[in-house]
Amino acid sequence: MAMDWDADTVNASTLSSGKNLRASNVTSIAKEGNPIKVVFIVGFTRSGSTLLEHLLSIAPGTVAVGEMAYLWEPEVRNTSYCGCGIKLACCPFWKRILTAQQCLDFEKDRSPETPQFRRFFGDLICRRYSASNPGYRQFLDRIEYIYGAISDQTQGSVIIDSSKRPIFGLAVSRLPGINVTLIHLVRDSRGCAFSWTKRKARLELGQKAFMSRLSAPRAALAWTGKNLQADILRIQRCRHIFLRYEDLVRRPAFEVNKILTQIGLSSISPDANGIFHAPVSHGIWGNPDRWSNSMHAIKVTKDERWVTGLSTRDFAITTLISAPLLKWYGYRLFRSRQG
Repeated sequence: MAMDWDADTVNASTLSSGKNLRASNVTSIAKEGNPIKVVFIVGFTRSGSTLLEHLLSIAPGTVAVGEMAYLWEPEVRNTSYCGCGIKLACCPFWKRILTAQQCLDFEKDRSPETPQFRRFFGDLICRRYSASNPGYRQFLDRIEYIYGAISDQTQGSVIIDSSKRPIFGLAVSRLPGINVTLIHLVRDSRGCAFSWTKRKARLELGQKAFMSRLSAPRAALAWTGKNLQADILRIQRCRHIFLRYEDLVRRPAFEVNKILTQIGLSSISPDANGIFHAPVSHGIWGNPDRWSNSMHAIKVTKDERWVTGLSTRDFAITTLISAPLLKWYGYRLFRSRQG
C-alpha cells in the first residue's frame, strides 16, 4: 500500500480536542478480575501489520498501540512520536505509563533491536514461575503491567498490538490475566525482501534518519525464522488466526470482519468511495506511514511493486531460501503478477 508522508496530519491540537481518541479515566478494570483482551499481530516486518492494525482499530471498543515491544528501546521511548503526533514521552496516554516504569529498567536483552532467534527457544522452555528464571518472570510481569495500564485508561478496550516479535507473542500468550488472540500475518517473502532493500525515511527521528535496510538474502532468512517461530506459537493455549497480506488487501472488510467476529466486536465497512476511516491512535514505532493522512482515510490497494522491481538474482535467492514456507502458505514459487 503506497502512502505519502504528511508530518502535519496529526498535531497537538488533535489530541487536546479528544477527537477520535478513546482514552478515558482510569477504571481499574484489570484489577476487577476481568481478563484483558489483546489482539497480537505476529510475524515478520514489512508484512502490512500497520495496515491491519488501523483497520482493526475502526471497530468500537478497540485501542491500537502500535509495536509495544519497542518500549524496550530507549531511543524509541525518548525520541520517537506517538501515533497521535506528540512525542511519546510527552503524550498524556503514554507519559503516565512510562513515568511509572522509570524506576524499573526494561530488559535490554529482549529489546526488538537485539538478536532474538535463540532467545525465543530459550523462553519457550521457560515456565512463568520457574525459580531459575527470575529475569523471564520480570519480563512477563512488565508486559502484563503495561497492558493493564492501557486497559485502565481505555475502559477495557481490546488492545491491538502489532509488535510482530514472536518472543513477545510467546510471552503474551502465557500471561494469566490476558485473553490473547494471535494473528499470524504473512506476506510473500519476495515482497518483504523488496521492501527491505529500499530506502525509507524516518522523519519523526530527523531529516537524515532512515529505516534500516537488509539485503534480499538476509531478509529471506529473517522472514523464514520469524514465520517458523510464529507457527510454533500455535501450540500455545490461545486463539490463533492465520492471515495472508495478499488476502487482506484483496478483501479487506471481509478478512478484518472475520477476525472481529471471533473476538466479539462489531464489523467495519468502508464508505461509498471504498475508504476506511480509522481513528487517531496511540501507536508506537512501526511503519512511518503511521503518521500519514492515508492511515486515517485508508484506500486499500495491492502493493505489487516487487513483482517487476525485485531483480532476477534477488528473486531467485529469496525464493530458494524461503521455498518450503512459501509453498506451505500457498504462494507460487515462480514470478507471477498474482502475488
